Amino acid sequence: LGTIPYSEKKISFSIKMEDSPPSTEEERNSGLYLRVNDRPSWKEALLFGCQQATVCLSSLLVFPFLVSQIACAGDATIALRLQLISTTFAACGIATLLQTTLGLRLSILNGPAFAFLPPLIAFSQSPENRCSVGQNVTVPVEQWQGRIQTISGSLAIACLVFVVIGATGAVGVFSKFVGPITIVPVLILLVLSTVPMLDEMLSLHWISIVMIVVLIVVVIYLDDVRLPIPSGVRPFRVTRVRVFGQFPYLISVCSVWLICLILTLTGAEPEEGEACVDKAATMRVLAESPWVQAPYPGQFGTPRIDIGLMCGFIASAVSSVIENLGSYAMAARVSEQRSPPRSTVNRAIIVEGLGSMIAALFGVCAGVTTYSENIALIHITRVASRITMQIAGLLLIGLGLFTKSAAVLAAIPDPVLGGVLLMGMSMIGGVAMSQLQLVDLKVTRNISIMGMSLMLGMVIPTHFQRDPLNMGFPTLDSILNMLLTIKMLVGGAIAFVLDNTVPELETRWTTRRTSQQEQVGRQSSLSEWNYVYFYVTSFFCNY
Repeated sequence: LGTIPYSEKKISFSIKMEDSPPSTEEERNSGLYLRVNDRPSWKEALLFGCQQATVCLSSLLVFPFLVSQIACAGDATIALRLQLISTTFAACGIATLLQTTLGLRLSILNGPAFAFLPPLIAFSQSPENRCSVGQNVTVPVEQWQGRIQTISGSLAIACLVFVVIGATGAVGVFSKFVGPITIVPVLILLVLSTVPMLDEMLSLHWISIVMIVVLIVVVIYLDDVRLPIPSGVRPFRVTRVRVFGQFPYLISVCSVWLICLILTLTGAEPEEGEACVDKAATMRVLAESPWVQAPYPGQFGTPRIDIGLMCGFIASAVSSVIENLGSYAMAARVSEQRSPPRSTVNRAIIVEGLGSMIAALFGVCAGVTTYSENIALIHITRVASRITMQIAGLLLIGLGLFTKSAAVLAAIPDPVLGGVLLMGMSMIGGVAMSQLQLVDLKVTRNISIMGMSLMLGMVIPTHFQRDPLNMGFPTLDSILNMLLTIKMLVGGAIAFVLDNTVPELETRWTTRRTSQQEQVGRQSSLSEWNYVYFYVTSFFCNY
């Protein structure tokens, strides 16, 4: 009896030192390797964070290249591009830290939103901003900086929409009317809108096919393969780890980048080829980039405002809010958490707006949004720990400060990045379609709304891209052309309006009310959801 307290103390100590088995039924049934509040070892956190930063790399590099072309800097394009890369990394790292710490507090990463790309393209195609010089021509600094100042100022004002919607609670009320019937078309249109860019990146070189094959093998075939890894010396232990399943993008990018290096060193790839890792432009960027460069607000000059561009950015911000609602629900689902409450969604949108304003004032020329490909990576790796995404944010800030590292990452061939983006978008489409399990597909109303919103979301923007409006009012024409060429906005708006005005006799989304669906999706009766239809019919019936 005298040894019992000592034995209990010893047993308690050993349990604290080693990983204990799941204590709750939820943890035992969880398919996650790391849950949201779990704290991995510093080695795992660094590796998982590095992989998350690698996944968003292709999207982070797209906007610096596009903005440097829109600015039309002439022979200063390379220096501007490098500065924009560092600025984008730092701003997105700050936004990620804010969102994971103060905002949604799930494992999500913020990066430049492609919803802000159509206004930028329309701005660059206007007669007064059209670029007609090459990179070998000297352009006055104030000329190309003026374009960035106009974009930054207009974007910063437009990003106040995030803050206003979140602070007033409008997004919480708005989210009551946004269900899977609206979210699914928005996310699918997001995937389809990247097809032209993917085609351009993948068609540059055959190495993109190698990248896609490697990703398919690693992500799908080797997902559950466990490799023996030594985990101790005394006594010697071997632990089987899902290396391929937990680090698919990191392994794939490094493997194909090594192939590109071998092709370059052996001379199999011609000079200045798309898979060449020592192109003259790349080496020049490495040589010209400073070791340390800290971005700051207003580094390109005092921001200016253009009304037409600002209205286009406001529409993009609204579209981004709709996209974020779907991303938040997706993040909660893959993290095995309940749907975010209204207060959390409001707070997340406010923080999203603050991050977008920081990016705008820094000169990124795009607001930030939650990257769905990083959420898809959580589904692949089964790692939902918040700390890993905070590490990714710190890594992005470090890459933004140490510009030599950013220049090295910028040397990854575009076809390789295209393969990464293709797999990420494929996962987004798959996860988006999984939301259909919350929709009763036997109801004609539901499938008609989703099909109509998808088709019109593609047809209407395509038409106005080919035949822009010309009503004789340049500012109004510019605003409407910007609005009508954003696929996610058009399709999402159509789905939203139809879903909230077309009545259904039973429930809005599905007749199956299970406890799992109540945690994942928002379900309600006709009396709670069809406010618009109820008031419209009441008005006409009474008057």
